[in-house]
Amino acid sequence: MDFRADILPHRDRLYRLALSITAHTAEAEDVVQETMLRAWQHRDEWSQIQNPAAWLAQVCKRLALDSRKRLDRLRPLDVPTTDNEHPRPLAALYAGGAAAPTASPAEAFEQRESISRLSELIRQLPPPQDDLIRLRDIEGLSYRDIALQLSLTEDQVRVYLHRARISLRDQYLRQQ
Repeated sequence: MDFRADILPHRDRLYRLALSITAHTAEAEDVVQETMLRAWQHRDEWSQIQNPAAWLAQVCKRLALDSRKRLDRLRPLDVPTTDNEHPRPLAALYAGGAAAPTASPAEAFEQRESISRLSELIRQLPPPQDDLIRLRDIEGLSYRDIALQLSLTEDQVRVYLHRARISLRDQYLRQQ
């Protein structure tokens, strides 16, 4: 396995994963950098890794969750977000950083709030439902690729994803 050919091409996907968990651009960049560093430090074990994308995603997810916990402890709840805070993490994932055009600033604000709530609800889903939503609905991976990455059958992916979507919808509607 070659770092440049087999590891580096996953940077963008890892960044989107980290951003969806941390909701903070600088922190997501740090998580991806740390993921790449860990991959390099474990280069002696590359021959044992059957699916580099899955391995990198797991490392990145663990690092991002740790980072999110650290950020949540450091940032009081009543402090407004800074300019470095990503205001609409899911919109960035869906459209490469651009939100859908809106007619007014009020609609844009409502859209950002909805996306922020949805992002938080995804983070609250139990494993593997949170991963399934990210991999299928945000990353756009096929059921087969998700099954390989998470060591599940395709049927399990479909069932768990269906349950995750229902749970997400119900929680979102309760908040409305």
